[in-house]
Amino acid sequence: MSFLYLEARKGILRRYTLIALALFLCLNTVKIVADYHAGEIRPVAANTSGMQTGYNTIYERIKGPITEETVRFLTSEYQQLDDLTADGTYSREPQEGTYSGYIFGDYYLLHSYFYPHMEYSVKYSSDMEEILAQAKENVTFYQESGNTAGAAENAYILHHYTGRAIPAFYLYDGWEALLSYDFSDLLILLLLILAVAPTFTREKENGMTLILSSCKRGRWPLLISKCGAGVIFAWILTILFALLNLLVFGLLCGFEGWSSPLYAIESYQYTPFSGSILLFYGLMSGLKAIGFSVTALLLIFLSARFQKSLYPCLIGLGLGAALNYCAGWALSSVWWKQALACISPFTLTSGSKLLESLSGVSIGRGISAPAFCRSERSSCNRVSAGHSNQEEIMLQVELKKILFHHKGLLLLLISLAAYAVFLCWQWLRQQLCD
Repeated sequence: MSFLYLEARKGILRRYTLIALALFLCLNTVKIVADYHAGEIRPVAANTSGMQTGYNTIYERIKGPITEETVRFLTSEYQQLDDLTADGTYSREPQEGTYSGYIFGDYYLLHSYFYPHMEYSVKYSSDMEEILAQAKENVTFYQESGNTAGAAENAYILHHYTGRAIPAFYLYDGWEALLSYDFSDLLILLLLILAVAPTFTREKENGMTLILSSCKRGRWPLLISKCGAGVIFAWILTILFALLNLLVFGLLCGFEGWSSPLYAIESYQYTPFSGSILLFYGLMSGLKAIGFSVTALLLIFLSARFQKSLYPCLIGLGLGAALNYCAGWALSSVWWKQALACISPFTLTSGSKLLESLSGVSIGRGISAPAFCRSERSSCNRVSAGHSNQEEIMLQVELKKILFHHKGLLLLLISLAAYAVFLCWQWLRQQLCD
């Protein structure tokens, strides 16, 4: 343990790394605050002070558990303003007794921010019951048709989407922005390159390699301590930025609603995850930490292959850009793009997008597995019996696709990390023997 600490102190916890970390934390905070005031997180924040005051007044009135009184109040206010502004004869002058100071301002607030989201929250349970009823019919249909894969797919839907309801109303634009926020991922990658890429090259440049090769603990303990320090540093960075993002977004948009189910966010209405928003954020942060841990091991491998620190840093930047680009292919229908996305550790950093929705997809005859995809209302549609030949052809095409799956991705990344450690050890043993 002391050897691991010394390796981290020597290679990672340097003054320039700590200064860069402090600067990046400040830069990340400034970026979030700037996005908020620009209206990219909560659009009303870029509006006038009167609109913001009206927004806060209405929100304080209706947030919390959904009751008949709350729904009746919002519906009556919206219908009244909708009728008033329908013919365009309403007054454009400031009006007493309005939330924002203007009649149309009130209508805009209710129409854009509150009424659609309240309608979604209230109708979610009944809409999901319709989907479950359709899935139940699909199970019977596919069983009678002998399509075990289709039956398994819809049975999976029945199992994961039963009993869903949204008990409280909150505006989740802040939480939705937090789940999709990725600027901090770039900062973490730069810090990893700065701290981890020179792991071996620094010792080659100052002549420490020969001295370490003569030490008893200069072989396996050295490699394990370097890899362990890089992985721990990746986890610390991920947790630190995740907590900072949570704090800043919460202070700007409020912490209300973090215990609501994830599907309370409209873009996640078909997600297979039924836990809370905060739990989902924690799990996604854990996946990011795994992805950045693999990235740290790749940087250590690059450092072991070069003599100068500049080369692994530059190659690390290029490799990070390429792998991040490949991560965008995780949902592609092209097999080689999906294979590259599975290899990329940055695919795990975009787990929130991959878990927006789920549809059952078959792999081979009679085998069903979930495949993650973007939100689409057609994910539970029933296959009609009138086009059996065409559907059979399409089914065969689907069966041949290489599908992205999170468990398979984790196995691939673990294998890649083990291979990187093995190559580092082979190179180090060769250097020591020479």
